[in-house]
Amino acid sequence: MYIDEFIILNFIIDYIILSSLSSILKLNTTNKRILLSSLIGEISIISLFFNMNYLLYFLFQLIVSSLMILFCFKYNDLKTFIKNYIYYYIISFFLGGCLYFMKDKGLLKYKYFLIFIPLIMNIFKRFIYNLKNILTLKYRVTVYLNNGKILYLNGLMDTGNTLIEPYSNRKVIIISNKKIKENFYYVPIKTVSNNSLIKCFNPKKVYIEGIGERNDISVGVVNEKFIGFNCLLNYKLMEEI
Repeated sequence: MYIDEFIILNFIIDYIILSSLSSILKLNTTNKRILLSSLIGEISIISLFFNMNYLLYFLFQLIVSSLMILFCFKYNDLKTFIKNYIYYYIISFFLGGCLYFMKDKGLLKYKYFLIFIPLIMNIFKRFIYNLKNILTLKYRVTVYLNNGKILYLNGLMDTGNTLIEPYSNRKVIIISNKKIKENFYYVPIKTVSNNSLIKCFNPKKVYIEGIGERNDISVGVVNEKFIGFNCLLNYKLMEEI
């Protein structure tokens, strides 16, 4: 395999791994970020031109993959980063096993591998489809603000959140963000211990993967930092699917 074919193949594999990771764990990112992160992965090719021992090569690959994951999905918290990292290598090892098999069968050629990639990844996605649902009820959420900005969020469906905004009967989803500038109003909420108010605004629209575009949602903003997600979805949305 020529060096130019190796570079292209490495880029394609990195793109597939990151795309699969985003799909499997319901991580919200953009195709542009996946492409740029795959370009970051090309740094690993530098190891071909240096005489690295096993330990140095291993550490080098860990650093490159960390940069790819951080750029593609951003840093939310350590637990989420570690989970993303583990799944990144699960997918990588799966593809590596397929590569080894194809090499053993004499099929490790540029054109053959490109043909088999869609089939390989489709089998892999189906294989762990139930596993990702067991892990958590996660949804990619896109909130379109009235000022033209867009929030890309990782949402968790919460059976305990059935809050309805009393003024227009909008369903309330809750996000953790201190920097949003919108026209806020306050909605009363009742908990087991006391009654309080939550700061809300009406976005231009909200898109939830698997549920669709919604115009009947209010967004509540809290200062509390969630672990593993940054958007708490309203369970009443599930009743309408």
